[in-house]
Amino acid sequence: MFSVPKIIEVIKVTDALTVGEILHAQGIYSTSQSARVNAQKKLNQLADLGQIERCNGFYRNLDCKSEFKEHSRLLTKALAEVLKLPIDSIIHREITTPVGLRPDAICLLTKNNQGYCFVLEVLNHETEQYLEQKINTWNNWEGSLEFLSQLFRCKIPHFEILPITVLDGFKAFLREGI
Repeated sequence: MFSVPKIIEVIKVTDALTVGEILHAQGIYSTSQSARVNAQKKLNQLADLGQIERCNGFYRNLDCKSEFKEHSRLLTKALAEVLKLPIDSIIHREITTPVGLRPDAICLLTKNNQGYCFVLEVLNHETEQYLEQKINTWNNWEGSLEFLSQLFRCKIPHFEILPITVLDGFKAFLREGI
């Protein structure tokens, strides 16, 4: 289970509704309305304490400069879907790799000593060539598995690249595949 501070630490930028949806999916609150109201209260409290920044309709970590526009919103919603799953997850949002890649997110899902590692790329304005270049770089990078293993502190023998353009397809994939 994730607390509000942990949720914002992981997804970096969000709105209260999304945090409430995660809390509700975890069973912390019985209704989505209650979850959203309590998420809003906790996010406001964290902002008042100077631990996060309150912006116009959203909140972000102090080290995040996102304006929470279309790409960022879709990525946040996708990561929220991961956090709603009843399994353990580790998410790294927008970190830079040693070969200069900056994936939208790298995720590891684990259940019963089994894992699934994937690189999430949200596509809303990127060209097909740009995505292909990123995929080729990942596939040709000999140290990719070692990097991922160090990142997650466990052996990663395989990973997939998941480009998404709409959230519904990603939700369906998570429901079916996990």
